[in-house]
Amino acid sequence: MEPIEIVWLALDLDAPQLERGREWLSIHELARADRYVDAAHGARYVAAHAQLRWLLGRRLGAPPGRLAFERGPHGKPGIPGAPLRFSLSHSGRWALVAMHPTLELGVDVETAARSRNWLGLAERFFTAGECAGLRALPREDVPAQFCRIWACKEAWMKADGRGLAAGVATAEVQLAREPAGIAAPSPPGTRTFCRELAPRSGYAAAVVAFVPTAEPDPEVTAAVLPPPL
Repeated sequence: MEPIEIVWLALDLDAPQLERGREWLSIHELARADRYVDAAHGARYVAAHAQLRWLLGRRLGAPPGRLAFERGPHGKPGIPGAPLRFSLSHSGRWALVAMHPTLELGVDVETAARSRNWLGLAERFFTAGECAGLRALPREDVPAQFCRIWACKEAWMKADGRGLAAGVATAEVQLAREPAGIAAPSPPGTRTFCRELAPRSGYAAAVVAFVPTAEPDPEVTAAVLPPPL
């Protein structure tokens, strides 16, 4: 089985790079970027999606601006007829892209930079076991551990394709394992594979894939690529 390819992408690009990136985006992507109230968030959206197009185009031998995307019943993106599954996530200054020829997968990156009611959010979305684990931690450790749990859950929801409709508490993350594991449903004939990714400082990240039951765990490769713009 081919490895799952993970790529880290920096999002703080300069103005000329962003202008070149906008040339690759669709009308709908540009409209979404321009709807952001905070211009910095819009710029990071452009940086993430332009670089995603470049990565996919490089894998498929197609110009980035010519790629046509479709969305599944619950919004999961894909490229019609392409032998490639992919997932994009971005938070703060970084984006993550996961790619594989056949495995349904999802990736997520989270940052704990903003102050939040972490335990309150956990009580709303997490399992009883996950909440108990967070409450047992020193207060200063809760944000980072919350983000580890959420990254694994979000990656699973993206792989599943239904997003929040899949049920956040349907998947349970075991932080006692190192790296974390996940117990979550998968399509018939497959099992749920979860791998935490070595993060940038202040971030948590994970990839989840549905692997055929008879196959071994896939290798995961990771790289940080400079902007192609």
